[in-house]
Amino acid sequence: MTLNGSLKNLGGIHAALLTPFDKEEAIDRTSSEALVQFIIRQGVHGLYVGGSSGEAMLQSIDERAECLRHVADCAKGKLRLIAHVGAVATRDVLKLAEVAHSSGYDAISAVTPYYYQFSRAEVMSHYRTIADNAALPLIIYNFPAITQAFSVAELSNLLGHKNIIGVKHTSTDLFALERLRRHCPDALIYNGYDEMWLAGLSMGASGAIGTTYNLMGDVFVAIASLYAQDHAAQALELQKMANVIIEALIEVGVIPGCKMALDMMGVPVGMARQPFRRLTGEDKARLETALMPLLKWREGRA
Repeated sequence: MTLNGSLKNLGGIHAALLTPFDKEEAIDRTSSEALVQFIIRQGVHGLYVGGSSGEAMLQSIDERAECLRHVADCAKGKLRLIAHVGAVATRDVLKLAEVAHSSGYDAISAVTPYYYQFSRAEVMSHYRTIADNAALPLIIYNFPAITQAFSVAELSNLLGHKNIIGVKHTSTDLFALERLRRHCPDALIYNGYDEMWLAGLSMGASGAIGTTYNLMGDVFVAIASLYAQDHAAQALELQKMANVIIEALIEVGVIPGCKMALDMMGVPVGMARQPFRRLTGEDKARLETALMPLLKWREGRA
């Protein structure tokens, strides 16, 4: 598989976009547009829309389609757009893939079908069916913590399909990332865990897709820039700063915590849909302490 120039440009930092909700847990289009503008100002390269961070698995297929269309209206021509269209049923994936195509997305991505213990043959057939029928190129979403894991051989096999161009590798197995890069030198390989961006970059990642890039994508862009200039020690200091925040987010709940952090930054996006818990004053204080170095870093760059 050899990528053309436009697809190679899909590398870089992509925020896994959160979905703002109002008090009734309906999608808040006004807040969504404000969030997209905030992310654009951070200098990231693109958006990954409708994934885990967007609470897609708590939405109906129609709601997910609405989100894809609205975000495209807000960001098309300003950011690269990857639509996460993964679902348990292949027919639902293809329906969302068509919405993404008609809305002007650059590529689609899909997590492995979950809940049922599908056989390996069924999973591989699922992805090939998507790739055969979708008008946009496909990025496999490899997330072993919550779905069936792929071997490097299986991913390499899928990447041999003319319409499968990359992998979102949300895994701590960076050995597998490096081996996949060796076997598929032209593939787009995205690092998936924000706390490991610098490590993933050093092992051959083409870019990254992450939840915390909604609120601090500029830090991860800076890490990549420093690494490219052979300033690895400075890049590591920024990764450490980000990881202090990530540690706090893990403690309070990543998605609810990111939404509260954005609210503290003046970008209100509402709360996460239930059953995500409601955060407390103690949680807010924990986040305020963790965010202080980031806010000071931004002040120093202004």
